[in-house]
Amino acid sequence: MDKIEIKSSSHTFSGELRVPADKSIAHRALLIASLNKEMTKISNLAFSEDVRTISNDIQSTIKCLADIGVQFAEIKGNVFVRGRGIKDFIQSEGILDCGNSGTTTRLIMGLLSGQRFESKLNGDNSLKNRPMARVIEPLSEMGANISSENNQLPITISPGNLKGGNFNLSLGSAQVKSAIIFAALCADGETKLKEIKKSRDHTEIMLMSCTDNIKIVENEITIKPDPVVKVESFNIPGDPSSAAFFIVAALLNKDSNLTIKNLCLNKTRIYFIEILRKMGAKIEISNIVESSGEPTGDINVKTSDLKSVQIEGDSIPLLIDEIPILCLACSLAEGESKILDAGELRFKESDRIKTTVSELSKLGSGITEIENGIIINGKSSLNGGDCDSHQDHRIAMMLAVAGTIANGETIINNPDCVSISFPNFFKALDNFRK
Repeated sequence: MDKIEIKSSSHTFSGELRVPADKSIAHRALLIASLNKEMTKISNLAFSEDVRTISNDIQSTIKCLADIGVQFAEIKGNVFVRGRGIKDFIQSEGILDCGNSGTTTRLIMGLLSGQRFESKLNGDNSLKNRPMARVIEPLSEMGANISSENNQLPITISPGNLKGGNFNLSLGSAQVKSAIIFAALCADGETKLKEIKKSRDHTEIMLMSCTDNIKIVENEITIKPDPVVKVESFNIPGDPSSAAFFIVAALLNKDSNLTIKNLCLNKTRIYFIEILRKMGAKIEISNIVESSGEPTGDINVKTSDLKSVQIEGDSIPLLIDEIPILCLACSLAEGESKILDAGELRFKESDRIKTTVSELSKLGSGITEIENGIIINGKSSLNGGDCDSHQDHRIAMMLAVAGTIANGETIINNPDCVSISFPNFFKALDNFRK
């Protein structure tokens, strides 16, 4: 569809909700399952039991892995994977299409760097503009043979000679860390990674559950090569980054009492909840259980009066996907909020500093762009307007939530990009109309 219209005063966020499978965990479950020569069952890759919809970027990972010899079957909503081991993938007959998925691209680059054949990767126009040097450089330092123009897609990976070694990870990027980990599994010798900035830790946690070749001591990860990976199943919990939109919607809309079920509660993924709590949000967590090393549980959210907050430094890598929706929360919070040290946002599906500021400004937010961040003076209300997603799923969903609060009508042009991570987002939003 070309556009969607959201009207204010027509939503109440109460009841129960399940959000799509956690993308970060799903990507890694698929890649780790591809290392297991036996069958792995992956549950909850789809949005729900009755709507068999897998997000576009997860489909990109499945397609790329299938092209290098991994077998997939879908039975009653579960995905069964028969992998190849560490170094026994086969050469694709064509170019590996990563679609719009930066996660697919960067993680599979690590895996392919240790193979005995040449691979070529490409993606859509948006992905072609995203920086890959942050992965190319450490993999090349390990001995990977990677060529590209301007460190962007398309990329060619030729057989190299990967060596282990010691690496300091200062960027705070889980994608970079994961690419190195997957490459290290194919390397000659042990690899040690020291995290200077903490980032999402799904890859190392999930691998630890199915091989003894990964060890974590404080902020150092040790990877021994050539593991035998054994895993019978992964059950993918709900995605906190997708839930964040409904959490903020419930906080800002009147008379809300929303429970989100079966959500990933990994501490590196729900830091945005701590930020919202600092702002005065009424958020409670319950029914915590553990699966494949990952905690999951339920979250309850009630309407709250929010106050300003300052976000900076080491907090940014733990919030990188949630900053657009946090900016909406700050736009309706009391006082001045600051988001600093967030230059990484300029290299997502859109320049999210620029697009967040430009689109919220159209709704009357007191929001200002600075070089590596955003300053927001909270207001008591927003007004509807004519906005654009910039083909960025998180911008589109943030604007839709804003539309439930803003006075009048909010128009979002080019909203279909939400299918990247939350194919049924607008249907789920519509379920909370009065």
